[in-house]
Amino acid sequence: MKKSRSSMLHTAVVITFLSSMFCIGQGKVLEGQSVKSTILGKEVDYTVYLPTGYDDSTRSYPVIYLLHGYGGDENVWVQYGLIDHFMDSAIEKAQIPPSIVIMPDGGQYFYINDFQDNSRFEDMFFQEFIPMVEKTYRIKKTKEHRAVVGNSMGGYGAFLYGVKHHDMFGTCVPLSAAIISMDDPMTKNPMWKGLAKNLYGMDVDSQNPDTGHWDANNPIKLIQAIPKDKLKTRFYFDIGDDDFLYSGNAKAYVELRNIKVEHEFRINDGGHDWTFWRSSIPGFLKFIGQGFMRQ
Repeated sequence: MKKSRSSMLHTAVVITFLSSMFCIGQGKVLEGQSVKSTILGKEVDYTVYLPTGYDDSTRSYPVIYLLHGYGGDENVWVQYGLIDHFMDSAIEKAQIPPSIVIMPDGGQYFYINDFQDNSRFEDMFFQEFIPMVEKTYRIKKTKEHRAVVGNSMGGYGAFLYGVKHHDMFGTCVPLSAAIISMDDPMTKNPMWKGLAKNLYGMDVDSQNPDTGHWDANNPIKLIQAIPKDKLKTRFYFDIGDDDFLYSGNAKAYVELRNIKVEHEFRINDGGHDWTFWRSSIPGFLKFIGQGFMRQ
């Protein structure tokens, strides 16, 4: 039976309407944002992803703090990670509720206060940056609706913050995290030796290195001192089977397993690069979404 022109037009209108109802669309990325830090004595740059509908609503949103690796900046998760496209897709599939993503420039300081307090990034992040973000954007101000994620150096930062500031984050995702212990092969790396000395005041070649500041910022050691009933953060680790940072990540898994902290640990095909980290995004966004949406 041949359809009339008016019937076909009506069908097209209905399809268009339904598409507009069920297609989430694209969020937007704002680069070149900054906040003035009194603690650091400079502007701290950041990039933000806002989900579709943010400008037209009055609702508040969950937030993901996304930390970059060594040598990166506030834009790498957009430029190389394509995080905005992955967020759009995960939201459209109802794997994560519409959420804001904040990507700060963490410099090359491993997201800590260095041993001489020359760079107090951690203090800045919790005393200035998060309060500013929550004042500027409509963000839910509860632990359950905050997540912290990072890769490599940022994976260490995410793990450290998820443990040391476990009262702040409901979900923590360290990817290929730079978790390094004194017996790790990475301690022989010249770059790491320099970082250990400059950031932690630790001479790894000494027979008795001063590990005080290192221990104070070692999430594996810190996690041992937290009462089990206090550590309610959900952890999700992902690392490539060819990644050179395997040792510390394996130790983190064993420690979390021993103390029965809720976590997921993934070893997937890949190395220490953006090809691997992009492949990790759908999995960790789904995990974060489960935390944001559970009651």
